[in-house]
Amino acid sequence: MIARDDIIIRKAILHILDTMHGQCILSNTLLDPGPDLYEFIRNHIYKIVVSDDTKDCEFNPETSPIYPILTAWDESDEGSFIATSQAIAEKLYTSMGEGLDIPAADLLFVTFQAEGVIYLALLKMNYKESYTHEISVSDIPAAGVFSDTDIESDTDVSSGAASKEEPATTEIRADIVKSRALLPASGTRIPEAIIINLDDMHIKLLEKRYEVNGEKVFYLSENFLVCHTSLPPKRKLNILTKVINTISNKYDGADLKTKMDTKSALQKEYVDRQSFDVEEIGNRLFGNSPEKKSEFDEKMEQYDLQFDNFTVTNESTVKKLEKQIMVTDSGIEISIPMETYNKLANLEVQTDVTGKTTIIIKNIDNLILK
Repeated sequence: MIARDDIIIRKAILHILDTMHGQCILSNTLLDPGPDLYEFIRNHIYKIVVSDDTKDCEFNPETSPIYPILTAWDESDEGSFIATSQAIAEKLYTSMGEGLDIPAADLLFVTFQAEGVIYLALLKMNYKESYTHEISVSDIPAAGVFSDTDIESDTDVSSGAASKEEPATTEIRADIVKSRALLPASGTRIPEAIIINLDDMHIKLLEKRYEVNGEKVFYLSENFLVCHTSLPPKRKLNILTKVINTISNKYDGADLKTKMDTKSALQKEYVDRQSFDVEEIGNRLFGNSPEKKSEFDEKMEQYDLQFDNFTVTNESTVKKLEKQIMVTDSGIEISIPMETYNKLANLEVQTDVTGKTTIIIKNIDNLILK
């Protein structure tokens, strides 16, 4: 996995893709990232690299409009870099314009180096709407001021003496105004981004569905890049746990202990292997029950995951495996750390012949109310 400090920004350019106002403004000058802007760009890239929501994708070279552009450019040449960024930005602007609800954005077109490999990052910085201040300054002439001509001609005003000219008053006004083109903060993860390994053209993709021609589509992968995508690791894990829970609930019924043991076995599989081997998990959890195993294989095959072996990058993705969480029919929620459950020394789960469950927690030295 790429570490944050390994990311070295090589070149960057910003293009304005404001589909809301019909403006595609293409820069012809590179950004000059100072320390703050450097960190801003690097933080956004790192959040994409470590995200388990990213999809692994491969170009379809024969139909992709982007692939031939990237295979023909010279990243080291500034002129080629700028021209390529403009060509790709125009194609993205066209793709964005096909959907009315696709957010307007600035496109950060960046190349960076990590572990000896050069990558291209297309960071779609969707505009945020919020409030900011606006300062206006204006000069207001003082009342009763006369011109130099009046004074020089000894014009009698009121008391008969000529008035002296006074300085104008400066009015400074601070207002609160709505801005519709704020960029995402450095601490947030943008929802749409593309990172391309320029050595093998492998793609890491973050995307969302939007309506195009009356149909919800992933416009970045289907219309812009034209690439083959796989499910992101987080989605694969959600499918795996959902299938396991569905089978366990169907066949084990009110046997809470068996269902909890099944989840414990899944968590142990990850701890032992640091990955999820779907076929091995099926054998380990349901190998003693041909009926359960057959249904598991069938459901995973529906997602083309029956022989998949995947890993997760971010530990937060597997956090839900670290606890046994139960909710009773009366709304009582019980959360048991998996480590405590696996020891079983201080926990006992009993199910009687009527299907009613009793959970006994023993050896409690102290209780804290949260």
